[in-house]
Amino acid sequence: MERIILHVDMDAFFAAIEQRDHPEYQGKPVIVGADPKAGRGRGVVSTCS
Repeated sequence: MERIILHVDMDAFFAAIEQRDHPEYQGKPVIVGADPKAGRGRGVVSTCS
């Protein structure tokens, strides 16, 4: 059986989806992240545009 490896680079995918769903964000910097521990922790950036 032939082995196939596929790599898909989805650079800024989540930011692009937010810009698609919210046209007012288009043309502006967008950061998608998480706020752990209900604002008492350190934020983590998942992606940016």
